[in-house]
Amino acid sequence: MLIMPLHRALTRANVPWVTLGLVLVNVFVFVALQGGDDARYASAMAFYAEHHLDAREFPLYAAWLERERPAQADMRSLMTEGNAVEYPEGIARIQADARFLAELDADRIVTPDADGYAQWKVDRDVFDGEWNRIFTERWKLRFSELAPSRMLGAMFLHASFGHLIGNMLFLAVLGLLVEGALGPWLFLAVYLLGGIGSALVSLAWHGGDVGAALGASGAIASLMGAYCVLWGTRKVRFFWWFLVAFDYVKAPALVLLPVWLGWELVNLIWNRGAHIGFDAHAGGIAIGALLALGIRALGWERRDFLDEETRADEAAEARIALARADEHIGRLELPAARALLEPLAARAPNDVAIAASLYRCARYERGRPGIDAAARTALALAATAARDVRMQKDVYDDYLRVRGAAAVVPASITLALASRWVAVGAGADAASLLARVLERSPSAPGLEAACLALARALRERGEKTPAAGLLEAIVRTWPSSAGADKARILLADA
Repeated sequence: MLIMPLHRALTRANVPWVTLGLVLVNVFVFVALQGGDDARYASAMAFYAEHHLDAREFPLYAAWLERERPAQADMRSLMTEGNAVEYPEGIARIQADARFLAELDADRIVTPDADGYAQWKVDRDVFDGEWNRIFTERWKLRFSELAPSRMLGAMFLHASFGHLIGNMLFLAVLGLLVEGALGPWLFLAVYLLGGIGSALVSLAWHGGDVGAALGASGAIASLMGAYCVLWGTRKVRFFWWFLVAFDYVKAPALVLLPVWLGWELVNLIWNRGAHIGFDAHAGGIAIGALLALGIRALGWERRDFLDEETRADEAAEARIALARADEHIGRLELPAARALLEPLAARAPNDVAIAASLYRCARYERGRPGIDAAARTALALAATAARDVRMQKDVYDDYLRVRGAAAVVPASITLALASRWVAVGAGADAASLLARVLERSPSAPGLEAACLALARALRERGEKTPAAGLLEAIVRTWPSSAGADKARILLADA
C-alpha cells in the first residue's frame, strides 16, 4: 500500500532547504562513505574464513547462546563450521551481538589458557580492524546495545540503491509539507528526534535481540505522524495505490494517521519475516504525532502555510457563489442573490466585489430602501487593486445617476476615492469628485491637502486642465492659506 500527500507544488517561495540538505547528506553517505563497503565486507569475510576463526568462534557462540539466550535457538543452527549457505549471516550475527563481543574482547570466551589463544588473539585483532573499516558496520543500529551515536548515525545509512531512492522520495514529498509548516530548524529537530525516538522504540521492541537496523525510514515516519497532526482536519489531496487500484482523494489529513500507523502495526505482527523495520516505522509515526501535538499546543506551527489550501478552496467557492449571485441579480431574483451574498460578506467584509453585488441588490429592490447604506459600505472599502478601484467607481457613478442630488457620500470617503481614481486613468473624474465636495462641504477636514495632492498627481500624468481647475479652486476657497500659495506657484509654472 502506498499513500502519498501531493497537494503543494514546489515554488521558489517554499523551497525546503533543510529537506534538500538531508537528501544530499543521505546520498553522500551512501555513495561516498558506504560505497566501498562491499569490497571491505568481502575482504573481512575472506580473512575470517582463511584463518579459521569460524572453527573457534562458532561453537563458542552457539554454547554461549544456549547458556545466555536459550530463547534464540534458531540462531544456533547458523553457528556450524562449514555452513556455506549461512556462513556470512553467522559472522554478521556475532558482530551484531555487542554483549558477546564485549565478553570476547575481555578474554572471557576464549581464555588466555586455551589452546591456540595467542594466534587466535592476533587473528581476531586483525579481523576487528578489517571489520571496523566497514563504514556501515561502525554506524548501524545494533539491537544488543544502547549506543546514542549509532541511533543517530543509522538514520543516514541505506542497504541498497532502491532503499535510498524510496526513502528519499518520501523525504522530499513530506519534507516540502512539514518543513513549510514548521520552519527549517523546528523541522530538523522533529526529524532528528523522530529518528532517535524510532530507534529507541526498535530497541525496546527487540529487547536486546541479536540483529541490526539502518535507514532513514524511522525519521521519515516521524514526518508522516507530524504531517497528519499539523494539517489535522484540513482537507488535503493525496495519491493512494493498493495492489492494482490507485486514485487521488481529498480528505482530512488526520485520517491518514490511523491508516499509516495501522498498516505498520499489522505488518509488524503478521509480516515478521520481511526484514523491514515496521517497529521503527510505527514508533516514528507515533513520536512525530506527539511532537506535532506539542508544537501545536505551543502555537509554533506556521498557520499561513498550513491554511494556504483552505484559503484557496474558500476563495474558489466564493467566486462560484458570487457568480451565481450575479446571475440571480441579472434575473432580478434578489432574495436568492442575498442568500448567497450575505454569508460571503460576513466571511470577507472587505471584498469589494461582494459589496458591489450587494449594492446592485439594493439598487434593484422595490423602493430602494437600502441603497444609501449599501453604496456607503461598498465605497468605504480600502480598495488597492485596479479592478476593485474601477468597481468602486462604477458603484459611485451608478449611485449618482440613481439618487442624483439625494446621493449621500461622506467627504472622507469621497477624498479617498478621488486619490485612487487617478491611478486607474480617471483623473478628470477624480477632479470632478473633489469639486463636488468643495461645492457641498468646503470645510471638510483634509480637503485642501487632498485637492493639492490630486492636482500634482494630475500634472505628473499630463492632465493639466483638470489640475489647473483644482489649483484655481484652492486659490478661490482658501486664498490666504499656504496651500493657496503653492497652488499659485504651480499655476504660474503651467
